[in-house]
Amino acid sequence: MSSSLYDLSILSEMVYGDTDFMKELVDTFIEFAPVDSAEMQEFAKNDDWEETSKKAHKLKSSIRTIGVTSLSDLILEIELNSKNQKKLGEIPRQIDEFSAVLKMVLEHLATEDFENIPHE
Repeated sequence: MSSSLYDLSILSEMVYGDTDFMKELVDTFIEFAPVDSAEMQEFAKNDDWEETSKKAHKLKSSIRTIGVTSLSDLILEIELNSKNQKKLGEIPRQIDEFSAVLKMVLEHLATEDFENIPHE
């Protein structure tokens, strides 16, 4: 299942296969992504689209760095919709979907074996 959620070879390549550094980055993501996601949800609930967009942008950067391919397009869509104040009625549903998938990603990442991640 994790292979469809994320691709750690992206991160591995970026850190030249340094598994300790990879683990550190992933642990930081596991710690802060749920907080950022909850804050994004709260901003959207309060119709604060500028802050929703900023939080989505921050999450997008982390998601791309870690290689969470399953959320890349969705977080970009949330960021752009909130920034441009388009499809505002869809954003809460998008954030709910994002949060559900993020929960699965975090559960899988927490048990990942970093010693067997391929890198070039």
